[in-house]
Amino acid sequence: MENSIVQQQWKPKASLAMITLAVMIATFVEVLNTSIANVALKSIAGSYSISDDESLWIVTIFLIACSVLLPATDWCCRVMGRKKFFLLCVAMFGISAAVCGMAPSFEVMIIGRIFQGLGGGCIIPLSQAILLESYPKEEHGKAMAIFSSGITIAPIVGPIIGGWLTTNYSWNYVFFISLPFCIAAFILISMFIEDPPYLKVVGLHKIDHIGLLLLIIWIASFQVMVDNGQKNGWFDSSYICKLGITSLIAFIALVWWELRTKSPLLDLKIFKNWNFTFGTIILTITFAIAYGTIAILPQFLQRLMGYTSYLSGLAAGPMGVGSVMAVIFTGATTKIMDLRHQTFLGLSIFAIGCFMFSELNLAIAINNVIIPNIVLGAGLTMVIIPTTTILFSTVKNTEMTNASSVQNLVKNVGCAVGTSSVGVFVSRFSQVHQTYLVDRLNALNSSFAAKIGAMTETFMHLGHDIGTAQQMAHISIYQQLMQQSTLSAFMTSYRTYAIIVVCVLPLVFLLKKVKQGG
Repeated sequence: MENSIVQQQWKPKASLAMITLAVMIATFVEVLNTSIANVALKSIAGSYSISDDESLWIVTIFLIACSVLLPATDWCCRVMGRKKFFLLCVAMFGISAAVCGMAPSFEVMIIGRIFQGLGGGCIIPLSQAILLESYPKEEHGKAMAIFSSGITIAPIVGPIIGGWLTTNYSWNYVFFISLPFCIAAFILISMFIEDPPYLKVVGLHKIDHIGLLLLIIWIASFQVMVDNGQKNGWFDSSYICKLGITSLIAFIALVWWELRTKSPLLDLKIFKNWNFTFGTIILTITFAIAYGTIAILPQFLQRLMGYTSYLSGLAAGPMGVGSVMAVIFTGATTKIMDLRHQTFLGLSIFAIGCFMFSELNLAIAINNVIIPNIVLGAGLTMVIIPTTTILFSTVKNTEMTNASSVQNLVKNVGCAVGTSSVGVFVSRFSQVHQTYLVDRLNALNSSFAAKIGAMTETFMHLGHDIGTAQQMAHISIYQQLMQQSTLSAFMTSYRTYAIIVVCVLPLVFLLKKVKQGG
């Protein structure tokens, strides 16, 4: 009872504006690093004389490291205090970024990325918990609007900044750009962030080492599986099968152990909270689809439209415009509109954006890319803000750090699945459409025969003999078939994403209503 009164009465000494600025700089630079290095992988591979597959470990190992320490956030906060741990994470992230930028070898680069991920993984749950505790309940919508803007815009501008730096300077600056952000965040956190009185520092105490070990095995095997599944033929490969079985066994053992032990690394009892559970499910699926759409657009533009890496990254920029528009709309309607209705509207708009992309073709103008991107950005942000507010609305302040850690861990898994789904969908759907189109390329099809005849005559007029002309005509038709099957695969992928979002809509009605301003 006394602890509850302290929670209600405590208010941070610093202004909310400075607290928000401090945590959002840290959040932005962490999320930025999940995507900024992707466009520089070829350049990095060339510098270290490694293959493209080996360079993927720069991304994979970072994502694994981000998830490994994330569940131990609450334990680390109780060991040294949340502010000190936050400062340690920011410092580790910045120093590791500098090491990556100056790495003399690929091995040093990988070590730097591991420590960068360990430091960065805890930044988001810490920032989220600090914002929710610092803002009064009636302003949680505003806090989540600001937070959502950072985590939505950062992965969009990451490839743009990364492509520009790599093209105009060198890949090293992709890592060096984090340093000024980290220095600014470290200074602001030192000055304006404080630990609330109800978060007791107990010093070094026993950690759930079995839970941590199971978590590391699960996350590592799962992340490697989804990153390497497509190029290895998924479960046709014994290597991927072993990773999948290891991941599944570790996950089941982790859940069983965390529910059984008295001092769990992850307090899974938080899932008894109805709004937290279904809110997390909605957010996880939404983020998975969002990361899928962010990853699939550059592939479409580069493979079929001839865009460069920089221009394809720039094409995703309008999502940020849609995000800003959604923040303004959500902020204006949060006190007069049920948060569940906002989530429903956001999911509907997000699905419409995916359907709009599913109607693209090879004769599109730039507006056909810009407008759907704005719609996607608006829909995504309109889902994140109210849903995050709802799922944390019934979480106590003392449970906030653990709840944020659990929610972000599950969301990270969803993002990994969403990103890997791009390769799966494009490859599988391309094969399906190719088979469908090949069936129509035969002599019994009068249109096909007429086309081959016309192209053969064209090549003969260019000076080729009839045999060579016929062969060139068939090759030309086959190239068109491959192009059209790939285009159809991209469009089917977007349509599939839209259908998944539509299937999520009923889950909104399982959320319990939250008082406006509460």
